[in-house]
Amino acid sequence: MDKRSKLLFLFITFLLFLMPANAFADSDLDGREDVFAFLGKAFDSQVSLSEKGRTMDEIEAVLSPYFTEEYKSQFIGENVVGQENDYQTYGTDFAPYYIPFYAFSEKTKVVEMENEIYVVEFFPGNTEGPVGYEDHYEGLKLVIEDGDWKVAKYLHDEVPEEVINKAYPEKAKEQQASKPENVDNVDKEMVRTTVFGPNFSALKTFMELGVIFRNENRTLLFGLL
Repeated sequence: MDKRSKLLFLFITFLLFLMPANAFADSDLDGREDVFAFLGKAFDSQVSLSEKGRTMDEIEAVLSPYFTEEYKSQFIGENVVGQENDYQTYGTDFAPYYIPFYAFSEKTKVVEMENEIYVVEFFPGNTEGPVGYEDHYEGLKLVIEDGDWKVAKYLHDEVPEEVINKAYPEKAKEQQASKPENVDNVDKEMVRTTVFGPNFSALKTFMELGVIFRNENRTLLFGLL
């Protein structure tokens, strides 16, 4: 290797050293297909824990590439059973912290935020079968931990409204269109009419008599109004 090549090699190495760790994590999930593939592997890692007994260290090693430390602990606490060096999961209708049964199609939305990725899907209500549920969204929040993207949080009723609006802009428009116009102004006008409208004379009378407006007197006031 000549002197010029050595200098070029050292320069590139220096740049790689300065580059933030999450720069590589950002490129690991390049688009929705990469996100779907990652979540598929994460789900497979969870399901594989039912195949045989493992030590707790082995279970953590299976889950670590896909889940943050907090999420991993929550999953293990809810789903892993056993003792000594023989731990595993068992099938159940109630399986918290598993990757949701996404369609991984156009129904499944990927919303990229600053340093976060949300995967959201709308599930219509179901009253058939052993487990029924109402219309709802299910989501996952991915963050960068130790330089890699990992599942950090399962979201049921906690999907941020901003994320839902970006994932389903058509639903956001429908909800906006269904809201009564000037609802705030209507409410304020009703309050104004109730307190300061035709019954203002009653309020004036109370003030002239020197009534002290404690809770019990306020109740009496509105009863008379």
